[in-house]
Amino acid sequence: MSADDDASPTDETADARNTASPGISIEEVALSYGGDPVVEAERLDVPAGEITALVGPNGSGKSTLLKAMNAELSPDRGVVAFDGAAVESYETGELARRLGLLSQDHAAPESTTVRELATHGRYPHRGFFEGLREADYRAVDRAIERVGVEHLADRPVGGLSGGQAQLAWLAMVLAQETDALLLDEPTTYLDLHHQLRVLDAVRELNADHGVTVCVVLHDIGQAARFADNLIALKDGEPYEWGPPDEVVTEELLREVFGVVADVGFGPEGPTVTPRRPVSEVEDESAAD
Repeated sequence: MSADDDASPTDETADARNTASPGISIEEVALSYGGDPVVEAERLDVPAGEITALVGPNGSGKSTLLKAMNAELSPDRGVVAFDGAAVESYETGELARRLGLLSQDHAAPESTTVRELATHGRYPHRGFFEGLREADYRAVDRAIERVGVEHLADRPVGGLSGGQAQLAWLAMVLAQETDALLLDEPTTYLDLHHQLRVLDAVRELNADHGVTVCVVLHDIGQAARFADNLIALKDGEPYEWGPPDEVVTEELLREVFGVVADVGFGPEGPTVTPRRPVSEVEDESAAD
């Protein structure tokens, strides 16, 4: 048996994290769409080689923050940096080779096959008139295999279910083989099976290659089990951030999400059991 054969999965994960991709940092940032700031943050970090989940109610600024990380939205003040340099300082092609984004809004001709869609992820690695190279084909195959859609590779995207289509789009982003991934609500509207398929593919990529991940998730219980770190936003400002077992508290669920809930601790992290909206408790108190 070789030394490689002796290596345990834990050793492999440690090696991946030791060669982790760069992190993302946010300093003294204000973000807006031309009016008052919708997000303001003194300091936030998406640690290198780890999975960080942005959580919070609708309108708390999660997607806006992700847009700033991808240089789609310029800060009114402050800096969003990737690998020590402002994201806006990167050439578009260079940033696309290093930072992948799966947005909520994506569309492709319905006749496009899953493999053709995944191939689009290789565009940042090619010259304007260059065709696909052997390395590009291998990257596409790896991405399709990682998300488990080999059996759908030649199927048109327009004929897929919502969950299957989301996996196809994820394959396109993974085919970019970037240092970091930004995922905006990748599990929204998916059934539980496809939610887990998406999250498992991302977690395996992080464990195998140390890819830095920042993902917007609505389900805080799911985020707590999936992510290494949470950033909880309320009204456009960070309420708390850090490891899930420190961030997820009954107080946070009450103050940020407006729900009365029980928080426990299981083998995979905090567990959240919602009981009722805070408004119901307030109404009962007022009645008394």
